[in-house]
Order: sequence, then C-alpha cells, then structure tokens
Amino acid sequence: MIRFKRYLVFCALLCCFFSFGRSVLAATPQDKRKELSLHYYRGIVYYEAGRFEDALREFQAVSDLDPFYKDIQQYSQNCIRVLEQYRGDAIDADARGPKGNKPVDLYFLGKSYYEKGDYRRALDTFNAVLEKAPNDKFAQYYAKLCRDALPLSDKDRRKLSRSDQQTKNLEDLENEVSYIKGDIAEQEDVEKFLKAKAERRATRDELIRIKERQLKEQESLLEEERQDYLAQAKISKQAEKIKRETEKWRNMKERLASEQPGVPAELTEYPVVIDRAEKYFVEMKEALRTSRWNAAGLNAINAGINYCDAVLIYFHSVRSAQPRHENISRLLLENVKRADVEANVYHMRSILNIKRLIDDEERPITRAEALFLSGHAEKLTQWCRSILP
Repeated sequence: MIRFKRYLVFCALLCCFFSFGRSVLAATPQDKRKELSLHYYRGIVYYEAGRFEDALREFQAVSDLDPFYKDIQQYSQNCIRVLEQYRGDAIDADARGPKGNKPVDLYFLGKSYYEKGDYRRALDTFNAVLEKAPNDKFAQYYAKLCRDALPLSDKDRRKLSRSDQQTKNLEDLENEVSYIKGDIAEQEDVEKFLKAKAERRATRDELIRIKERQLKEQESLLEEERQDYLAQAKISKQAEKIKRETEKWRNMKERLASEQPGVPAELTEYPVVIDRAEKYFVEMKEALRTSRWNAAGLNAINAGINYCDAVLIYFHSVRSAQPRHENISRLLLENVKRADVEANVYHMRSILNIKRLIDDEERPITRAEALFLSGHAEKLTQWCRSILP
C-alpha cells in the first residue's frame, strides 16, 4: 500500500514537472509576470472578501510560479491559520454531538508530524487524507511542502533526469517545428512582401512629388511676398519724403504767418466772424453742461480767437494770421487803444498758451484745462461784446 502511494506521488510529481516545463517554455517572462499579478491580486480580493479557500488557491498558484513573490507566504499562512480555526471549530462541534465521541483527524496528525520534522510520516498521513478527500486544499498544500522537504532517492533522480531529457527533447522539437512554420510562412509571404514593398515605394514617390510641388508653391509665395515688401518699402519711402516736405512747408508758412503783424480784412467779413464766434460760445456752454471737456475747451479757444478777430476787423480792418494766431495779442495791443486792453489781452494769451500745449502734446483737453479755458473765454467774450455795436 505504501509503495502504491509513493508511486502515485511520483507520478503526480512527474506530471507537475512536465506541465510546469511546458508552461515555462510557452510563456515569456512578460506573460509570467502578468499571470503572477493576476493570481496575486485575485487572491487579495478573495482574502479581503473573507473567501479564504479561494484566496489560498490563488496564492498557491502564485507560489508555484514564484515562491518569493511579494508577501505571498504571509498571506498563505494567514489563510491556512483562519481555515484551520474554522476546521477546528467544526471538529469541536462534531465532538459535542449526540454520541460524544471525537474521531481521530488525520489532517492534524499529519500536521503534527510536519511540525516535528517527520516529513515522511506527514506525507503518508496527508496522502491518506487525500484518498478520502481528494479536494482537500490543506492536505494538498502540506503534501506539497512535505515532498519539497524530502530528499530524492536515486530512482527519483533517474526519473527526473529522464524527464529533464524529455523536456529538452520536447523543447528542441517545438523549436524545430516553430522554425519550419516560420520558413513556410516566409515562403508564403514573399509575394505579399514584394507587393507591399512596391506599394510603399509608389507611395513614397508620390509623397516626394507632392512635397516638391509644395516647395515650388512656397517659393512662389515667398517671391510674391518679397515683391510686395519691396513695393511697400518704396511707397513708404515716398510717403516719408512727402511728409517731410509737407512738414517743411507748414513750418515755413507758420513762421511767415507769425512774423507778419496781421492779414488785411474787409468789413464785410465781420458778420461772418461774429456769427462764428457766437456759435462757438454757445457750443462751449453746451459742452460744459454735458461734461464734454475736450469739446468745451476747443470751442472756448475758437470763441476767444473769433471774438478778437471780430474786434480787429470792425475797428481796424485786420485779423490774425492762421493757423496758429500767435500774433493776435500783438495786434490787439497795437490797434486797440483802450485802458482795459492789456487785462483782456492777458485772457487771450492764457488761451493761446493752453492751445500751444495741447497742439504740441497731441492729446485731448482735460477737465481742469476745459474749465480754465472757458473762464478766460467768457471774460474775453464779455469785453468784446461791450466794445462792439
């Protein structure tokens, strides 16, 4: 009976060795890592869910592939400890049955042998357990540990050496078959490879032609942009020249206008000038009321200049020269012989000073400047109205 059991154990070991050898030959290291990870994390899920038998099965699968994978041994021992506790509770419950007799549990007997280091007796005991219950996970687990711990006999070594040779022969045969299959596949795919190569070459040539056309189009566009740039540069140069000539002419005209004392004017111009002055004064008031400060300041300047021109035209047939009107203060002092002329010329000078500042800085008139200009313009308007008919 013992020999038969040992023969069964040897056959089981041999089958496990062949199956393990085929799996090692067929699986790549990457596939092995994936399988290890799959069994490990599946066991963790079962362990956390309290399904310790399923967890132990997954952990044993990991241990078969790699006994030192992460903390697999710790999880296996925890599952066995919990399940043994369940099993002990079940045996105690049976012992407290109606008859009160406690049967001998071969599993715990085998475990006691295993803990004492008597692996041969422990293996025989666990084999006896497996004869009664072939699906007992605990007995299978400890039987495997006992087989790993027992030294091999000469007969077992010879069998294992033969199995190694068979495994090597099987590996060589599989390699040869794979080489033959590869040669056949290469021969069958020669025409397909040549055809695909020709298609790739045609596609590459077409892409080259398309790229050449794109480069030619880009070159033509760059040439057009260069011509446009040259034309714009030429136009900009001409415009700059015209601007310089215009500025030169304007400065010369202003210099001549400021040097002459005034421009002769006919009395017939008086109604036009006085109406324009009144219009500017009214618009100044309206702009101040609506807080339009820039418009109020400009209308104040124009109202003051036009009222002074009206006085000069009416009494002396002369008016200030445009566009800067700097000589209007001198014309008033030279032509209007009144005691209050200097005080009112002060208002005109104040207006012209703000006008010159705004023209030089090229900015809108502020609120403070608008109020300053409107105050002087109103006083100058009152004086002009007082001396005009």
